[in-house]
Amino acid sequence: MKMRRKNSERGSALVAVLFLLLTGGIITAAVLSLSKIGTFTVYAHVERQRSMFVAEGVATRVQYLYAADMALFPSEKLGETDYTEYDHDRFLCDSVSHVIDYYGEKVKFSINDTLSGEDVAQDTSNAMKKYVNEDTEADVEEMITRFQANLSDYIDSDSEARDDSWEANDYEDAGLKPLPRNGALQFREELAYIRDFLKLYPMDRNGRMSHIRLIPPAGATATGGKPALFTASARMIQNYCGIEEEKVPEVMEALEAWRTERTLLSDTLDEEIIQKLKSGLATTESGLCTVVIEAADEEPRPFSRLVFSYPAFRIAGPDNELIEYLEWNFY
Repeated sequence: MKMRRKNSERGSALVAVLFLLLTGGIITAAVLSLSKIGTFTVYAHVERQRSMFVAEGVATRVQYLYAADMALFPSEKLGETDYTEYDHDRFLCDSVSHVIDYYGEKVKFSINDTLSGEDVAQDTSNAMKKYVNEDTEADVEEMITRFQANLSDYIDSDSEARDDSWEANDYEDAGLKPLPRNGALQFREELAYIRDFLKLYPMDRNGRMSHIRLIPPAGATATGGKPALFTASARMIQNYCGIEEEKVPEVMEALEAWRTERTLLSDTLDEEIIQKLKSGLATTESGLCTVVIEAADEEPRPFSRLVFSYPAFRIAGPDNELIEYLEWNFY
């Protein structure tokens, strides 16, 4: 009887030890798993934070690269510069993609004209007229009419709503109080509050309204003028330039080849189409630049894209040593 009692006690102790080992193993595995997940999370966060400093450094360099190019080549025609003729890179406001080595890190950027996209906020009537053509469907035209009414009620100072439009009570019911502004738009992004706008002008891949003209801050340089060719959408190519619908894909492919491979438009498009493009959209630099900075394609990694717009300055630097930014956003 005594032997059985000792064996029973030994068996109970073994079970307790095994349970303790199992519990310890589970806890250890959980800690290791959480540590691994935390490492990935922290790494991505730290890399994004670090990339913001890198992007800001690249931003300064790009501004002076562009200023230096203007000093060396003051009379370039956009879309007609043969990059292969130079033993160094060129930096123009032509939407061409560039990759530079920033202290051992490759970063991609493009310099675009700030007078890109349609001036919906500041020249609504003209932009809406350019939106439609003979192929525009009736429901789209109705949407445009409704959007114009809603935009007018958003910026006017009275409380009387137009047909099928919203005023203060409607915005409040939709949980958008204290809209409307009842004054001139101050930010391009405000347009997203207005019904039907995003159906007419969807966001780009970065969640930006890149096909809408930037509204400058109060007192800043104005952004009026003909839209730039190299950032134009397919619809703008058709409606602003009078290009036949079946020819539009060819033009878009030519523009993409210019931006990514630096292929001259004269090598991909016939002269008649080129002249139509030049007559409808701008191919001269406005003096306002929008720079897009992001990770290089060959080095995919967590990277905060930076987009900023500013009036270009000469190689000696900006007036009063102050750069006037119209936009500075990380994505």
